[in-house]
Amino acid sequence: MTIQPLKWLRSLHAKLFLLMALVTSVLTVAVAYNITRNSRREMEVYTKNLTIEAARTIETEIVQNDPKFHDSRSVKGLLESIAGDDRSIFQMDVFQRIDRTETVYLLTSSGVDTEIQWTPDLGKFMRLKEPSAELVDLSTGTKGWKVFLPIHNPKGGSHPPIGLIRAYCDMGRWETVWKNNLTRTYKTLPWVILGQFILLWVILGIFVHDPLRNITEAMERLEQGDTAARASVGHTDELGSIANRFNLMASQLQRASGEREAFIEEIRGLNANLQNRIDAALADLQAKNTELETLVERNSLLREELSQQERLAVAGQLTATFAHEVGTPLNLVNSHLQLLEGQEDLTDKTRDRLGVIHSQIQRVGEIVRRLLDMTRRPQLKQESVSLNDLVDGLQQLWLPTLTAHGVGFHMDSPKGVVVSADRKQMEQLFINLVNNAVDAMPLGGHINLRIRPEGEGWKVELQDTGQGIPADVLPKVFKPMFTTKPEGKGTGLGLPICREIVRTHGGEIRLVSEVGQGTTVIFDLPGQARAAA
Repeated sequence: MTIQPLKWLRSLHAKLFLLMALVTSVLTVAVAYNITRNSRREMEVYTKNLTIEAARTIETEIVQNDPKFHDSRSVKGLLESIAGDDRSIFQMDVFQRIDRTETVYLLTSSGVDTEIQWTPDLGKFMRLKEPSAELVDLSTGTKGWKVFLPIHNPKGGSHPPIGLIRAYCDMGRWETVWKNNLTRTYKTLPWVILGQFILLWVILGIFVHDPLRNITEAMERLEQGDTAARASVGHTDELGSIANRFNLMASQLQRASGEREAFIEEIRGLNANLQNRIDAALADLQAKNTELETLVERNSLLREELSQQERLAVAGQLTATFAHEVGTPLNLVNSHLQLLEGQEDLTDKTRDRLGVIHSQIQRVGEIVRRLLDMTRRPQLKQESVSLNDLVDGLQQLWLPTLTAHGVGFHMDSPKGVVVSADRKQMEQLFINLVNNAVDAMPLGGHINLRIRPEGEGWKVELQDTGQGIPADVLPKVFKPMFTTKPEGKGTGLGLPICREIVRTHGGEIRLVSEVGQGTTVIFDLPGQARAAA
């Protein structure tokens, strides 16, 4: 809001602000002056009482412990413990009564006894019923209290006092504290007054200036032809009443204007109806174009799916040929292996190695059969499979290959990862994925297998630190017969088979890769997982 000084000074807001600012400033200064004056009075009363209490403490100690003043050194030590140059009690003197007269002499002092100023006629203060206190100028150049307190006779009754205590309280420190408080008050007072001005400005703005401005702006909008102009004043005072009257008048003007424009709106309605018909025709044409585009897109997807099915059919034929060619030598090797196992002179270590070879030959045969089964879409042999145990068993198979290629393997999985799946297909899935990862790391690297629960199933991530897959190649990796490996090292069937296995189990598989950063294979088995008991 831009303030014009001369215009503002003539406004009601300015008059109220200046008047109330003057009143509050005077009241604030008066309160601050009264507080500082009272604080000084309280300081003087406090130091006076402090001096009297110190004198009473000395009197009590003397009356209880040494009423005949036999040990002046003890009394001096007591005085020095209470008074001194570095304390509020500046000096304390003890006078002893001579016989039964009102004459006294100095017994001891907290200061140097020979430098203490006193006269024997100080004994007149022993007639006091209450302690005497007056403000005097001290030798330190500051003001202080001088207090006289008679030392009452322990025998009580009408026995005269046995001595007199004179105590000085240096108010220099208290003066410093009071002056510091006074300085802080002087420094704070302008900010307090400024805060009052700001608060006053805000209050007057909310309750006076803003309502008046809203009413004025509403009048200006109405004058310019805006019949919907209303004064939004939410107060119930006189300004609120003025705003309500204005709003009532504006409503009447708006109704009159509405009747005049009704005819114009009717004509506009006819034009709008015609435009709506045109828009409807255009929308119908657009919808048919969209439907045509959808059909073209679906046709393209069907062609792509047909192409992949044709490739899988070719892969099936190749797999059948491969099974026939591999099966015969495998049977021959297996027969010779059985002959070797039948020899009796074999060592236990040799028999163990022959057993490993026999199990791997059976595994190769099973893989060939699974490849054939994959092309024929066999029924799943679902069972409860522990992925932890399955991967642990496969690590024994991977270990020679991983070691030879300098590849490390780490599995991060909770205990009891159990899925309802075809165990053989799960083995083939992990074997294919690990082999691909090893091929992507010719100089060595690391494979991380991470399994985490997701919904009712498990999410599996297999990450390598290999070469990665270019962005233009990544969309093609699941196409049958597509491979980026050198001739003789890849058939282009590994990832399509993996995707078929995952989909058969009700999940989906995808790859996330970046050149030089490695590749992550992510797949899930939804609705198949359960926690082991």
